[in-house]
Formats: sequence, C-alpha cells, structure tokens
Amino acid sequence: MTDKLNDKCGNGKSEEARPEDGRLHEAGVEESLGSLAEFAAILLRNMESSGNLDGTDSFDTVFSQSKQETYFHQDVAKALGKLRERMTNIDDTSVILYPGSNSDETFASVFGSGVIHVDPDEHAMDVMREKGYNVAEMTIEEYVSNMPEEGRVDVVFSYNSGLVPQELLDKISAGCYVIANNWHGSANDLSNNLNFTLVCAIDPESKSGEIINKEGAQAALGTTTTKSGNMDIDIEKNPNTLWLFEKNDESAAE
Repeated sequence: MTDKLNDKCGNGKSEEARPEDGRLHEAGVEESLGSLAEFAAILLRNMESSGNLDGTDSFDTVFSQSKQETYFHQDVAKALGKLRERMTNIDDTSVILYPGSNSDETFASVFGSGVIHVDPDEHAMDVMREKGYNVAEMTIEEYVSNMPEEGRVDVVFSYNSGLVPQELLDKISAGCYVIANNWHGSANDLSNNLNFTLVCAIDPESKSGEIINKEGAQAALGTTTTKSGNMDIDIEKNPNTLWLFEKNDESAAE
C-alpha cells in the first residue's frame, strides 16, 4: 500500500472478524438510542456542555452518533458460506475487498478479519474501526488509484453498491473472484464481461439454500419489464441473488 492508503486505512487488532460483543441487527434497520427520553437526555447534555442552547449542532451530533450501528444479514451470511466453499484458492493471504460496505459485518463474518471495508462514509468507517475491522475511508476508485502498480485483488464483494469499476476488475488476479448481486445491475454487467466466467449463484431468500448451477444462474440474470404509470421500465431480475464470477486468465479472454 502507498502512504496515502496507509493513512486512510484502519487495521483491526482483534483476532476474530466479528468481535463477540458486537451488536448485530437485521439489514436496513437503524437502531435508535432505545427511547425518546434517552435521546433527549443526551441531546440536553450536549447542549449544556457546548453552550449551544438552541440545540442545532447538538442535535446533528447526537443523531449522527445514534443512527450509525453495525448490521448483519443472517441469510446473506449463510449464502456466502456456500459460495465460499467453491473458492478453494482463497486463504488468509488473499486480498479481499468490500466496496461500499457501510457498516455491514456480514462479509467479514464469512471471509474473515482480512476483509477491507472501503467506503467514504466517515461515521460508518468509525464504527467498523472501533469494532476492530480493516477499513479504508475513501471511494473504491480512490483506493484502486493508490494501490501499487503490481497490487492485486483476490475477491470483491459487490453488494448493493453499483457496478464494479473497470480499474478494480483489472486488479483481480486470474482464477479469483467477484461476488455480486443485481440491485444496480452489477451481476448483469459482469455476465457480459469476457474476462469473467459465471460459476454459480445462490438466492439468500431461498428456503432450500442450495447452490444454483451455472445454467440456472445464467437464466436468472437479465432484466424484466414492469409498469410505472404509463411507462414500461426495465428492472434487474432477482436483485437479491448472489452470483459468483471467476476471472479468466489472459489466454481465455482472447
């Protein structure tokens, strides 16, 4: 890593990917301080200590502190565990990135404490850093631009974070992986990339929890048309499914 990456990245000191005292909750739910009275009490203390009795700055501070918490997707973790079994060349020396991670602990719970969570959100990265996770408080484009020329990436988790930038795809080693869902068309985009081969997929919401073979995974990709008022719009099929792609070697891509 360059000096800039070292300055912005936090390296966790804990031995486990998920410290046992971490509070986990369902995806998308931001926990409050527990009660309105407790929130008001903390707000008042901030106002008194700062001398700002109109409360504007104190409210912003307390709200930002109260709303940020780590979270964990149990169903996604189980699905990732199934995909992880297919990735036999990934070990403790692998470089594993989670771009746009926010304060999500799910990926590290499966792939270990070496996962680097890359996100420009200061509050999210502070929370993850305090829990002992590896973080890089920057965009994924900034992260890649500061990697050494010979730097490599072995696994990328693209989860609700948009398309994987080409400069990051270029850093992925042959025989290594991207796991992507399709909320922003990331999996669709990778399926059209000649440098990657679809391996399989899994639906975290499936009751069976079984791996979908390559043929079924391919069929699950694409878009479907839906109505929005008087307009027909195309949306990604199966946005929550996770697809596993493997980087081809150079000869296979030609």
